[in-house]
Amino acid sequence: MPLIFLLLLFITNFGGLNGIEHETMCTPNACFTVHMEKVSFDKASQSCFHNGGYLMTVRDKEEEDILHSLLSLIQKDKRQQFWIGLKLHRGDCVLADKPLRGFKWMSGEKDSHYSNWNKDPVDTCTERCVRVSYNPPDGNQLKWTAGACKGPSLYVCEFYFQGMCNALHVSGSSHISYTAPFSAEPLQNQMKSLPLGTYAEVTCSDQQSHLSVCIRRDDKYQWTVPGPFCQTEHGTCARNNGGCAHICQQDWDRVKCLCHHGHALEDNGFSCKIQDVCSVDTCEYECVVGESGHICKCPNGFELAVNQRNCSDVDECQQSHACGHVCVNTPGSYMCACRDGYEMINGNCHDLDECLHSKCTHSCLNTAGSFSCYCKEGYTLFKDGYSCVDVNECATEQRCHFKCVNTEGSFICVCPEGFRVHANGVNCTPDVTDVALNASLGHETQVNMIEIVSMTTAEPLGPPTPADTLLPQMVTIAASNASLLASAMVVNSRVLICVLGSVIPLLLIVAVTLTIAIVRCRRSRKEAKKSATDSYCWVSSGFDPRLEKLYESILTDDL
Repeated sequence: MPLIFLLLLFITNFGGLNGIEHETMCTPNACFTVHMEKVSFDKASQSCFHNGGYLMTVRDKEEEDILHSLLSLIQKDKRQQFWIGLKLHRGDCVLADKPLRGFKWMSGEKDSHYSNWNKDPVDTCTERCVRVSYNPPDGNQLKWTAGACKGPSLYVCEFYFQGMCNALHVSGSSHISYTAPFSAEPLQNQMKSLPLGTYAEVTCSDQQSHLSVCIRRDDKYQWTVPGPFCQTEHGTCARNNGGCAHICQQDWDRVKCLCHHGHALEDNGFSCKIQDVCSVDTCEYECVVGESGHICKCPNGFELAVNQRNCSDVDECQQSHACGHVCVNTPGSYMCACRDGYEMINGNCHDLDECLHSKCTHSCLNTAGSFSCYCKEGYTLFKDGYSCVDVNECATEQRCHFKCVNTEGSFICVCPEGFRVHANGVNCTPDVTDVALNASLGHETQVNMIEIVSMTTAEPLGPPTPADTLLPQMVTIAASNASLLASAMVVNSRVLICVLGSVIPLLLIVAVTLTIAIVRCRRSRKEAKKSATDSYCWVSSGFDPRLEKLYESILTDDL
């Protein structure tokens, strides 16, 4: 509000803008011109730049109040639109999470945290420019609207200056006109302060002319010719206080101006100023002198402390901000950051795929803002969260009837000698491949085999039962009988070979002997019939005595 008070204080004789091409007003450090001609955004921007300024910015509520005070003096009943210096450049895109939605100011700081959108701009990456709408009955809105840049609208130019000079004072019927550096024509209204570089032309009643320029000298802003002007004219304190700002003292036919305590007479001989009020230690940042004294100002992002001298940082993160994740306060501003597991891309936080560079031994699963490792079957995740270690399945529960052997990522069941693992991978069954061997086993071995087979089952392994405790005994018996069977098979095979090797030649000899005996017997019978002497036949002793004995023994065995 102090700035608005000063703004209104510096505006004098501000006439209506009907029929006037433009009008000017100034604050302690800036001037503004309202142009009542409708042009495109680019033409309006070029016009302001040509005069040393730029399209007005509305970076905060204070600048919006200045614009509202300026436009409220326009004697118009209908709704008007004015360009402001906010633009979405070609190639940039609308960003829904930013206060300016991706638009940038044409001058000074490109971004700001303040916005006053009537409605969000459409999602686009084409060129767009911003207007403010002013409707006198509801002029305090000044809502922003984004649209095409070629459409015509009114515009407001802004000119920043390092300092201002107070207006010159003349007496009598003299006249003074000011030409600001941003205008080719003299200003239409009288102002209390004028920007650096302003030309002042003073014309006295005797037609004498004086020229003065606002310059900076000795760290002060002052006129090259401060006055007083037109001193030859008679003056009186009875009329307009003799032109004096404070006290008028009549000195014969002339006047002499004095100032109140704490004020000093300026070089023009009429105005008064506060003496040395803005020293180096008066304000931490900026000291502004007004008619009622001085005030301290702070830059954007800071606020005046309780002592009205120092500036303290405003924590925007405790106020409204546009950060989606984390807000980090900085001196005079703030910045947005992302939580762990996210990365900033084009002003937005996107999930970071940690699995692209993970330390997981087996597999990685990406999640929003994080990730997790998991292992293949038969493994478990180590306490470091990355490594996979083998699970000893044999140590956790009874998995095999006989013996469990752990392997990398799994396990296997093994059986004793003479048995093999059943198709279910758990039970043991007898490994009998030659059924014919059962015939060569004794009755006792067959009984043992039957008992062993009856003790095995093809059913899957279930919960331990009392019968299961007999398994070691069954395995021992089965192993013993299997060994006996193998030994019997080896012995019988050898005996059979020996017997066959001895009997076959003997049988051949017997066959030959019998053949010879039969032949001779037949011959003897024929001879007996001829002689009829004996009904018996006798074989002559043409055989080997050993063969005869063998032959007799064979006959005896047959009987």
